[in-house]
Amino acid sequence: MSINSPATTAAERESILSCLQEDIDHLPNALARIAKYILENPEKVLHHSVAELGAFSGSGEASIVRLCRQIGFSGFRDFKLALAGEIGRPSTIPKSRDAALQSLHETMAQNLGIAHGNTDLETLEKVGAALAASRRVDLYGAGMSGITAELLAYRLLRVGLTALAFRNANMAHEVANGLGSGCVAIGFSISGLSLDTVQFLKSARSAGAVTIAITNRARSPLGEAADFTLLASGLHDRPIGGTLTPMVGKIFVIESLMLALSKVTEELLAK
Repeated sequence: MSINSPATTAAERESILSCLQEDIDHLPNALARIAKYILENPEKVLHHSVAELGAFSGSGEASIVRLCRQIGFSGFRDFKLALAGEIGRPSTIPKSRDAALQSLHETMAQNLGIAHGNTDLETLEKVGAALAASRRVDLYGAGMSGITAELLAYRLLRVGLTALAFRNANMAHEVANGLGSGCVAIGFSISGLSLDTVQFLKSARSAGAVTIAITNRARSPLGEAADFTLLASGLHDRPIGGTLTPMVGKIFVIESLMLALSKVTEELLAK
């Protein structure tokens, strides 16, 4: 079911989460923020009012109703009833531990494959060169993306670069004012919609730093705020319950970036 298709019956309707997952990259930003929140917190959404979902997703109530109608529901209440049925379907629960592990393996392998397929060697080389020439690297991410930012900061510190990772938005924005020419700012966001992360890159760019976005969403506000965008994987994995599987693609990007940095460093030493 396409996000723009006419309303369908319950029997004809595809998985709600799969539908949102497939179409989030083509939604307007307000609707994409709602879809992102639903994908990451489907259980919580069942207990939210339309006003609460609007507050948590950073979008208006009218946008929520619009999204519900675009995917074939009469309104938010109808949508929640269907979502509750989808989450509770026995068919969505693996029949055995072996099946659960196989499903986990396939999901992680898929994310890794997508990340590899999205690799842009030219962009990697340019980012590697920017890092090699940097006097300071600031990294920011919220939630799980903040953990990933810390992993890259650790890798950069191990090769002798000055790298600082932040998960506190206020501190990241304050420190970003000290960035300038010769500095690099890296923002992590699975969806590319995290407002604090977008603002972090915008502030860093205004200060004169090279800005880099590491995200799963090809077209996003975060990408627009970046000089370079590295795609980790597609939005084909729902981090329900805080699963770490979306990190697989980001870790691949981190290690690919370190390979590019190593290549640039070796070439500089050879001159």
